[in-house]
Amino acid sequence: MFIYKIMAHPKLSLQERIESHIISKDGCWLTDLCCCRYGYPKIGVNNKIQKLSRVMFELHNGKIPEGICVCHKCDNRACVNPEHLFLGTQQENMTDMANKGRSTRGSKNPQAKLNEKQVLEIKRLLSETNLSHQKIADLFNVDRKILSGIKNEKNWKHVVYHQPSKNITITGNVTININNYSNAEQLSLFDVDEFS
Repeated sequence: MFIYKIMAHPKLSLQERIESHIISKDGCWLTDLCCCRYGYPKIGVNNKIQKLSRVMFELHNGKIPEGICVCHKCDNRACVNPEHLFLGTQQENMTDMANKGRSTRGSKNPQAKLNEKQVLEIKRLLSETNLSHQKIADLFNVDRKILSGIKNEKNWKHVVYHQPSKNITITGNVTININNYSNAEQLSLFDVDEFS
């Protein structure tokens, strides 16, 4: 286990201390300071260990309101460039992460028992067949509760199943576009002489 040393630096300002640890200013600012297990650099300030990104934001922009996160535009947790930092709620931070494809939803989650392809097939079976939830759960070796979460859109919302449509689109008197009809259905449609 690493012990952080919190030392007073009477000759250096906090900004100067931080600057002395910045090893790269090529876009993202990186430091030689130790990071927490999540990859955020830490520094001792006023006898407390703090995330350096929060310290840098406050040095350049003022106090951070209670319950607000410092987020990274660059998605680099080790970056402390104040131009790459912005404020947001926890929910906004999670949404930003999901929008950028960095969340651990779906099969990226190490606890996931299914992948997106399997969930799509489950959604198809739930929609198009009369199989019981238990039968489908048995097919995929999962608990029925997982199927309920999928069916009720509590889990795996990002996997969207579109039920095939059987619509006939008629434009004018000439064009017929038949979507997802079987050959037999198509033949019976072409036997019709007139459309009303």
